[in-house]
Amino acid sequence: MIVGLALGTVIGIGFAVSFWGLFPPREPLQSRLSELNEPTESGHRTETRRDRIGRVAAQSFAPFGLRRSRVALDLRATSQSLEELAIAKLGMMLLGAGLPAGVWAIAWFSQTWISPLLVVVASIVGGGLLYLVPDISLRERARDRRRELRHQISAYLDLVGLHLSGGAGMERALIDSAAHGTAWGFVEIKRALRQAQLANEPPSAAFEQLAQELGSTELEELAAWVRLASTSGSRVRSSLHTKARGLRERAQTEAETEAQQSTERMSLPVVLMFSGFLGLIGYPAFAAIVSS
Repeated sequence: MIVGLALGTVIGIGFAVSFWGLFPPREPLQSRLSELNEPTESGHRTETRRDRIGRVAAQSFAPFGLRRSRVALDLRATSQSLEELAIAKLGMMLLGAGLPAGVWAIAWFSQTWISPLLVVVASIVGGGLLYLVPDISLRERARDRRRELRHQISAYLDLVGLHLSGGAGMERALIDSAAHGTAWGFVEIKRALRQAQLANEPPSAAFEQLAQELGSTELEELAAWVRLASTSGSRVRSSLHTKARGLRERAQTEAETEAQQSTERMSLPVVLMFSGFLGLIGYPAFAAIVSS
């Protein structure tokens, strides 16, 4: 009894520490600002222990595809650093590898024999499977962010059309329209246009660079449209509203498709429950036929 309570306490503390490492509490804004404003000997912000662990983990996981271009695009879209992803992968891998060892320890104290080879295999498989969980979560969040960006681009194009209707030029309309929004897509567009303006580059180059960073096909289409509108200048406003309407229709089609897929997935638990109910009803008859 006492041994079981002690093991349960140790395992609970391990889970709590793992959860805290994966999802640390947010620090107050005042403390973060004081760290940024605090001068150091090297002139940079003091590197914390979490930063060092994340850097070492990122270097260790680099041969396993951590620095792929797709991962870099998803990290850029979600505003997450490579070190944070490496720490999450390290924590999930240790959790998956430690669970079979914890079960084996409990079984050993309760005098239940479990093959050590089975524990080793389960630890390797569990650690490998949970190692991929942060990648799946990152991909889902990046897909949601790009979906949000599609809606924001459609609203941005409507604003550009309104500025063009008011007599503004193309470049001024693009910059002023980005300044009206506070969403992350508007902020990224405003930053890209400002950098292009400082570098004396056309707005189409800014959209192309941002499309490569975020992996957005909508931004690539917008860059092509801006380049075409700057050279030809024919029917700019009508084509602009048509493109915005096309983005909204595409987003609506994807939402309807996702809703239909969710409806189909909801029917799966009902089918499984009905199959179990049929098995429960038919088992006595099957057992009677087999025994006879």
